Amino acid sequence: MFENHVRELRRRSHMSQAQLASAVHVSRQTIQSIESGSVIPSTLISLRLARVLGVRVEDIFREQSEVPAKVACLGDEELQAGDRVIVAQIDGKHVAHRAAFALGQHIPTAPLANIVSRRLDEEQVELTHFGRDEMMAWTIVCGCDPSLGLLATHASNAHVSSPVYWMNADNGKAARLLNRGAIQVAAIHRPSSSQNATQTYESISDACYRIHVASWELGWVVKRGNPCGFSDAFDLADGKIRIVNRPVGAGARTLLDERLSACGVMPDAVSQYSWTVAGHTQVAMAVDAGVADVGIAIAGVASAMHLDFIPIQQEQCELWIPKRHFPQSGVQRLLDSLSSDVFRWDLARFGPYDTERTGSFGETPHSG
Repeated sequence: MFENHVRELRRRSHMSQAQLASAVHVSRQTIQSIESGSVIPSTLISLRLARVLGVRVEDIFREQSEVPAKVACLGDEELQAGDRVIVAQIDGKHVAHRAAFALGQHIPTAPLANIVSRRLDEEQVELTHFGRDEMMAWTIVCGCDPSLGLLATHASNAHVSSPVYWMNADNGKAARLLNRGAIQVAAIHRPSSSQNATQTYESISDACYRIHVASWELGWVVKRGNPCGFSDAFDLADGKIRIVNRPVGAGARTLLDERLSACGVMPDAVSQYSWTVAGHTQVAMAVDAGVADVGIAIAGVASAMHLDFIPIQQEQCELWIPKRHFPQSGVQRLLDSLSSDVFRWDLARFGPYDTERTGSFGETPHSG
């Protein structure tokens, strides 16, 4: 049995069958037959395909196989047999994370995906992956800003051999996973007025580079027209307005608690205070669906879902990358995409993001 990935690689290169056929000097029908698996191309055509698609021949055509491998299970997730996972190679170890079926996140497909065949112990699982002698290593960027999904898509499309995965998580979890060596990149957002990021996130123990992603506003998200007449946290005191919250450790949760304290409102008085969702997009979805009246999220998701937005403060998002990860090609390619003109153009139209400093390096924090 033979597998080929011509169709997948062609689509990632944004080429039609006719365009690929012209570049390889064959007919469109030949490309159709190769993609369907009914024709195995000659060595010459295979080499041309590899050159045009920017990959190795063995990345396009392989003998089908299932290859078991033992990898360290260092993510927060409890993995079990049958789970679909992505695998990152970090500090000489394979680290498995469950591929989430969440809005804005990729569903990795074979041969990029791995499947848990069995749990070995508390630290390791055995994986089965399809058609590769070696597992393709992912670069994982962990944070809650939805623009990270856009960045991951740009980077993965530009470098098909170095896929990037966005893991949706709050500041606290991103910092924790970075400290544990379970991810390569943590995306941390903080108020723009806070000058000392090292003091704010001194729980990140490794010396890191900080690369600016964008600045945006964090504030209250309500239905179009603001039917509840909401203006600030004091409107939550009577328990009539329902809120959707974020987990402890999230910047939006910290900001909510600060606003409640400033307005003299006890959390116990707030309707649905204990109900939390994973990210900014989920907050906006809850308000849009009518299961909550208000929540704190970034302006971009409010704009994308046609909701009203009441600003509270300006924030900035940075990629925190331990210095030891910089020789890695996957991390460098992620940064290449971040600094590219096409990503900056796309991000500025993804929502109200300020991209003036996108890709710039900040100060290097101390090593804890």
